[in-house]
Amino acid sequence: MSQDLILRLEEAGRLHWSVIERASGRRLHDGVADGELAELPVPLDAVNRTLVLLPAQSVFLAEIDLPARGDRDAQQAAPFAIEDELAARLDDTHVVPGARQETGRRWVMAARRDQVEAWRARVDALAVRPVHVLSECLAAADAAAGLTLFDRGDSVLWFQGDAVRQPGKPAGGALDPKLFGTVISPLVQPVGGAGVTVSATLGLAGENFRQIPRGDLDLMASALPDAVVAAQPPLLGTDLLSRMDWSALVEPLKRPAALAAALLVGFGLLTGGEGLYYRMQADRFDTATIAEFRAAMPQVTRRVIPAEAERLLGDGLARLGGGETGSSFLQLTAALAELTAGSETVRIDHVRFDRARSELLVSALYADFADFETLNARAEALGIVLADGGARQSQNAIEGEFTVRLR
Repeated sequence: MSQDLILRLEEAGRLHWSVIERASGRRLHDGVADGELAELPVPLDAVNRTLVLLPAQSVFLAEIDLPARGDRDAQQAAPFAIEDELAARLDDTHVVPGARQETGRRWVMAARRDQVEAWRARVDALAVRPVHVLSECLAAADAAAGLTLFDRGDSVLWFQGDAVRQPGKPAGGALDPKLFGTVISPLVQPVGGAGVTVSATLGLAGENFRQIPRGDLDLMASALPDAVVAAQPPLLGTDLLSRMDWSALVEPLKRPAALAAALLVGFGLLTGGEGLYYRMQADRFDTATIAEFRAAMPQVTRRVIPAEAERLLGDGLARLGGGETGSSFLQLTAALAELTAGSETVRIDHVRFDRARSELLVSALYADFADFETLNARAEALGIVLADGGARQSQNAIEGEFTVRLR
């Protein structure tokens, strides 16, 4: 047996709840909560929908005739269709249209934004999805009557039927019993022969009046046709119409998702740092390549990039004959680098390679005339042959030349 959970909110903040068996129209459980209620004290396993009844005096309810084809267009146009009828500023009002009916019209519901947020917070933890929102005056209405007057006790609910209500005008609401006598005539006058259904406790009688018992709003709401319920605007949020509570499903995944995001950010930083490190290393190697190229080919004075320097050096080796001669050149430059490594008194100025003799002709700057003897002694230890080409004193240093050969 399917059941309805009815949540009726009072303007003062009290919450009336009940569980109704739909087939029999019998109330199975009920209660009242003055404050916050985290959960209901009854099983809700058989409940398959929730009807939220909002106080009619706090909700604007009307039918509108919009040319809009889609729901998005209707949402944009609905506020302007009822703007003149609203008591509050449009910016402070939450306006929601319902689904398009067979007549082409849509129900539209409006209330203060802060009030809608408070209602949503109140029913969120209690409702069983899907959740449908109704005005109390619609729940009390007699579908066959031109006007329904329902005695709620503290106020009189009124609702106009199909034959009477006008598009864009309020279809129902709530009246203070003290003012009821002064406004009853303007309400009844447009009805004509459509008839008025009235609670017997109001004491109204006449040719077109049909008296009924006071009745219970929760039972009357549960008995409404499904088409009427489905056409009502989702004032508390369209997500409540879904049977799946996505927020509850997502909640346990928030922590793993945060950890995954942190790991992803860490991985990105690590990858970026590694890329920056390799880029710095590449720049260092490029600088060293250019320096080695300048030492090997001092005749090239224009600016070159590392790739071009490698190509020019390769071309130079090829012109020198490649093979054994190329190997000889590389060995000689490596030997010269080893010979002068760590020396603070000898600086190589430039180097030329004699292909025919397979030797390097080196120009260097000495701090002292004895520096060549020091180089020569070290060359013997390394298996290198040095031939002194002479030296002369200049203003800042001693300029000398020597030849490097392999044994």
